[in-house]
Amino acid sequence: MQLLYSRRNQVAAQNKKIVLMLTITTVFAFAGPVAAEDTPKAGPKYFNLRYDEDFSYLDDPPEGYTKDLWDPVKWMPLADDWHLTLGGQVRFWFESETNKRFGDVRPSQDTFFLQRYFIHADLKHSGGLRFFLQGKFAYVDNRDHGGFPGLEDHADFHQAFVDIPSLIGGQAVTFRLGRQELQYGVERLISPLDWGNTRRTFDGIKVFVDLPDWRVDTFAVRPVLVDRRNLDDEDENVDFYGIYTTFKGTKALSADFYFLLLKNNNLLLNSNDNLGRRTLYTIGTRLWGKKNNWDYETELAAQFGTFAGDRVRAWMATAGGGYTFTDLIWKPRLSLLYDYASGDRDPTDGTHSTFNQHFPLGHAWLGYLDLVGRSNIHAIKAQLKVKPSKKVTAWADFHTFFADQDRDALYSAAGVPTRRDTSGAGSHAFGHELDLTMKIQLDVHTTALVGWAHMWPGGFISATGDDDEPDLIYAQIEYKF
Repeated sequence: MQLLYSRRNQVAAQNKKIVLMLTITTVFAFAGPVAAEDTPKAGPKYFNLRYDEDFSYLDDPPEGYTKDLWDPVKWMPLADDWHLTLGGQVRFWFESETNKRFGDVRPSQDTFFLQRYFIHADLKHSGGLRFFLQGKFAYVDNRDHGGFPGLEDHADFHQAFVDIPSLIGGQAVTFRLGRQELQYGVERLISPLDWGNTRRTFDGIKVFVDLPDWRVDTFAVRPVLVDRRNLDDEDENVDFYGIYTTFKGTKALSADFYFLLLKNNNLLLNSNDNLGRRTLYTIGTRLWGKKNNWDYETELAAQFGTFAGDRVRAWMATAGGGYTFTDLIWKPRLSLLYDYASGDRDPTDGTHSTFNQHFPLGHAWLGYLDLVGRSNIHAIKAQLKVKPSKKVTAWADFHTFFADQDRDALYSAAGVPTRRDTSGAGSHAFGHELDLTMKIQLDVHTTALVGWAHMWPGGFISATGDDDEPDLIYAQIEYKF
């Protein structure tokens, strides 16, 4: 058995060398001074939310836009003011984990491959009526640690909705009915979770209006549970409601305001070790902007309600900013971000104080290892980002993590408690994490991503179990059309 572990560690080391060589080679291949951009012409633009894409520019004369290979299947005119757009995505992903859970799980090293395929059809009428259908196929190969429900979905409907336009008080309002992705703010609380192999989606209704200065969304949905063998279905025990408004403001100041209600009738354990249902109300705001070379962002949310008979009193806050050195080569940006989410001080007091992060994209803010979630956390992230060329962006993140309360748990990016000592761990230090990432935009359709992440566990981890140092290397290539 020891020989097997040794061999796996050798394989992991070799994989790191391969990814490092690929990274260095790519940087030299694309590095160089950033050329001034020409005046952009209309052309294909691909977004995280594929239903936000607009190919109506293909109605213009050909000299008015940049031609693309996929133009023939975009904005195809049909009878009576209808247009059909076809699109899709292919992503291949290599990942190698070592001590991903601090050594709690054997084997300690796991190398596997992920693949994901999406294809969609978007049928629009000039009057606003719309039908959107998206299918998905997601697979995992050679994974030893399980976790297949979030990684595999052999063939399913990912999104299927209809947009119905209406006129209320003289204002155009859209009703979206069916299965759909949701994404708000910078995805701290609501995200389609593109990092995952299957992405996240919801069943329900969204009503939205887009004004010159404001965007207002209201929704009532249920999260969809991934079933890798059968058709996915909604979780009938979870209801999620929200009002999310955005003040578009100016470049110097924009703002989000939101109110969320999450009702979960599944029986869950709260921080006081009581089993029961959960009703959470979350009210929050986010401010952000940019002035000259400076940028900033802050977000604050309070949470109340009931959980397994206990009252809920929790909150989160984040604040940070950065400076971009536009006159220097590679245009480096230095930034600092502080994140806080409350934990539970006393597991016997009848008050649940652990903040619930809802449906986030956690690793974008709290480390690519996904070991830390937005609950019971103080986190400081320092980042250096550079742009060696128009096609290459690279960044280094250094995280420092501390528990808000040492009698509460360490929560993963999925919101699951992974380490806890209700008597107190004797230390608040979760540890430090270093993430090195590089993104290469090969062309308008193709993006490559490579990275390495490593964590040095702190006293909280050592006091609650194994404390082996986690390690992750990954490489992906994605094609959108």
